[in-house]
Amino acid sequence: MKKKICIFGGSNSGTDNTNIKNAKTVGRLIAESNFDIVFGGGEKGIMGALSSSGVRFGARTTGIIPEFLLSKDIVNSSIPNIFNSELLVTQTMHERKKMMYEKSDAFIILPGGVGTLDECFEVLTWCQLDLIKNKKVGIINFKGYWNPLILLIKHMINQEFMSPDNLNYFDEIKNISELKKFLKNI
Repeated sequence: MKKKICIFGGSNSGTDNTNIKNAKTVGRLIAESNFDIVFGGGEKGIMGALSSSGVRFGARTTGIIPEFLLSKDIVNSSIPNIFNSELLVTQTMHERKKMMYEKSDAFIILPGGVGTLDECFEVLTWCQLDLIKNKKVGIINFKGYWNPLILLIKHMINQEFMSPDNLNYFDEIKNISELKKFLKNI
């Protein structure tokens, strides 16, 4: 059975036109590295680009979406489609995230907004609390999008609100070579 990587990222594309290109590259590399994808099920923005690329290159995708987001984030309701090999519908966001964490062997964070930040920090918190063990977390920071986040985490450590051990819970991935190394070590 293939390992699964959970992806968090924007349902929008952002202002940087390379976000979509990079998401497609990440999706392709995940598939070529023989992983499947777990994600929020949405078909738009960065997540839609990543999931469709993953499917195109041989990954199976499991979209997990709360019922109230179906009409907002799902364009093509026939399953399977170019985004979702399988679509699971939950009642709440909490059920969605728990299911995503349980089904995944690793996590990758792409550029996104507050939803992506919420998912990123929840996974890092669960790592800190030993609720998630032996699952790698990679923060894709190809063009410095997450530099303020990395600086914030270091600031919290410097202010002694977090232990320096928290830096061990994730890998900052700055380029394709580092992504390939990250995938190889899952």
